[in-house]
Amino acid sequence: MNKLREVRDEKKLDNKGFSLVELIIVIAIMAVLIGVLAPQYLKYVEKSRVSADADQIDACISAVEIYSSDPEHSVVTGEMEIKSDGTLNFPAPDGPNIKTAIEDAGINTANVTVKSKTFTEGCIIKFTTEGVTVSNKNIAKALGRATPPTPPTP
Repeated sequence: MNKLREVRDEKKLDNKGFSLVELIIVIAIMAVLIGVLAPQYLKYVEKSRVSADADQIDACISAVEIYSSDPEHSVVTGEMEIKSDGTLNFPAPDGPNIKTAIEDAGINTANVTVKSKTFTEGCIIKFTTEGVTVSNKNIAKALGRATPPTPPTP
């Protein structure tokens, strides 16, 4: 019994914990890992924001297209603007028709805001009888929509 007590007391004396150097090494390794992984994480977050914004705007565009295809309504033409603060604007004279078409689909235009850097560049989305065009190439690419043709240079 005495022998067991002696072994137990010896272990207590040998157990001194981590040294300061070991803790500094662990912290340095963690800092390097965070420095390498943080940019990748931020890219992933921005990519998901672009995807969410594209879904919201595409739902609005689809709502206008479906509204225009209904025989009860006339073809809706005009512009919808994505402002740099992330909100939607419907400039007159045809903007209210576009807003009505979107809200008839059950989308509250006051709740549609964009947060990604790509979409807060702002753009104009034009609805014509020929289709939908997007003025910003980056946003058009995210939406999978056409950009207006560039005029030929003289």
